[in-house]
Amino acid sequence: MSFWGGLERRTRIEWLLVTLATMLLTATISYFSDHTGLTRLDHAFYDKTLATSVRAANTDDIVIIAIDDSSIDQLGYWPWRRTVHGQLLEKLGQAKVVGLDLVFSEVNPAYPQDDTKLAEAIHKHGKVVLPLVLDKQNHNAFPPLAPLANAAQSLGYINIYPDKDGVIRSLIPQQKLTSGQHVEHFVMAMARTANTPPSETLGTTPLLIPYAGTPGHFTMYPYAQVLNGQIPESLFKDKYVLVGSWGSGLGDAFPTPLSRHGETMAGVEILANGLLSTLQNNWIKTPDRWQSALFAALPVLLICLGLRRLSPQRAFVLASGVLVLVFIGSWLLMRYAGTWVPVTASLIGVALAYPVWSWRSQEAALQHIDRELQALHKEQPIHDNTPLPGEPSPHDGSLSARVTQLHSAIAQLRQAQQKREETLRFLSHDMRAPQNSILALTQLQKHTEHKLPPAELLRQIDQYAKKTLGLVDGFVQLARAEAIAMRHETIDLVELLMLSCDDFWAQAKQRQINIVFTDHPEAAWINGDQALLRRACCNLIDNAIKYSPENTTITCRIIDDSDNWLLCISDQGRGISEELQQNLFTPFMRANENTLGNPTGVGLGLAFTKTVVARHGGSIQTVSQEGSGTTFILRFMAKKNVVA
Repeated sequence: MSFWGGLERRTRIEWLLVTLATMLLTATISYFSDHTGLTRLDHAFYDKTLATSVRAANTDDIVIIAIDDSSIDQLGYWPWRRTVHGQLLEKLGQAKVVGLDLVFSEVNPAYPQDDTKLAEAIHKHGKVVLPLVLDKQNHNAFPPLAPLANAAQSLGYINIYPDKDGVIRSLIPQQKLTSGQHVEHFVMAMARTANTPPSETLGTTPLLIPYAGTPGHFTMYPYAQVLNGQIPESLFKDKYVLVGSWGSGLGDAFPTPLSRHGETMAGVEILANGLLSTLQNNWIKTPDRWQSALFAALPVLLICLGLRRLSPQRAFVLASGVLVLVFIGSWLLMRYAGTWVPVTASLIGVALAYPVWSWRSQEAALQHIDRELQALHKEQPIHDNTPLPGEPSPHDGSLSARVTQLHSAIAQLRQAQQKREETLRFLSHDMRAPQNSILALTQLQKHTEHKLPPAELLRQIDQYAKKTLGLVDGFVQLARAEAIAMRHETIDLVELLMLSCDDFWAQAKQRQINIVFTDHPEAAWINGDQALLRRACCNLIDNAIKYSPENTTITCRIIDDSDNWLLCISDQGRGISEELQQNLFTPFMRANENTLGNPTGVGLGLAFTKTVVARHGGSIQTVSQEGSGTTFILRFMAKKNVVA
């Protein structure tokens, strides 16, 4: 399987696993949100969404008569006599229905006859709803006093159930008692009494209230003003009237999703919001748990589909965009569809999808690269796999280290490609040229008029054959320098350079050239391959002899340069121009090749020398000017604390 084919398959598998895992996780935490504590976050998002998406609702049909502080000031301390409530009902004869949010569960021993009078007023009105009170376990419902209960048109339980954070967000249309009896909520009883029951049967599932506005949104009249006739009775004609406490000291107030800065809403106004929702049948709808889980997983699927083909930067933008889209979608559903879908699970899933995918895709790519690098080293070991200075350790698994290793492998592949091109050029041009010359000579000998003397023929064939052997030898040596495993041992550069000078003493003597080894320390220790380094030094000394005129001096030095040793070889030859120095170490490149009297060669010696120096972690520098000689400076890292 190809590199990219294998990586594509692995990435596709990782993507499928990440997609399935994140979607499953999102659906699971959504389904079990009540048990994971996410409900609190959902409530916070719900409150913000509801507060910003509230639309003005027509509340003119509902009126609240408030037992407020001003009424208490006028009528005296609470509770008032029940005959007072009977007098109020006489003022509300034109109302469509009256709901008394007042509990009459005990007889007032001081005025026992008042209950009878209130019952008569309730019966006379004919459309009064009184409250039931459920105990905490909903085992029993406590009705008002029997005369009052019998006189009322309907009864409904008045309990309001806050969420765990104390906020009232919903009402329960019906409750089932332990006796099996179903009792309906107070606002449902009011709607039924006014002959405007809900269009559909509502069960025991809590219904979210779409609050019409902040506290004080409904029309409200003080109790005392209505009782004293200051408010015309005609204002209550065909209205749904709720009578309940509004005073600051009566304790019937609760926080709601629209509460700001800690203010609360009176219980009677919460009932008014519930009644409005019942009449308009516009409760905020919520999907079932399994439906919410599916909805929560959809944004995760959306982002995963995008992550598969996007760059990390665009994937991050997509993840951020989907997070914003979740909020926008939630707001639009609340505003225009009256539907609430919990968003916390979706936010968690989307927030996790990007880093998890980045982790898995990156790990898949890096592991695949690691395998390919291992296969590359097995197929063609590069040097002896010893990391160069600055190259990370093979055991370093960090991203930067693995990217560096990848760059190193790419560099090696480029180098291999370059060597391939050089080999093809060597075979197609450099090796063919002398062979073609030999073939031309043999063809020439077939023609009598162009025959060369045997001695001349042998001389030229010998010359071309030696050139071929020189090319082959130089090419093989360069290839070996680039590929063979080095023998790492402690080497004394002083001794090595001294031996190299001795190798060319006779050759230099023939041309009256003096080789001087001066200004050197007692020892210069480095770590490297002695055979390769010695051949590199010999190449430089050989070139210095070839390109130096007779009766000159070649100077060799070794200089201590802090943590490095500098090996310098200088001649007094013709020098090298700056232009030629740029390609001096390129294989098969020879300076002044066509100049008359230029020494023969194949152009591989300096390439070999640079390769050897580079493999030892060193560098080579050329200092030269035309007509003033050349100096080659080889820099090697010194090995300290070596005992001779």
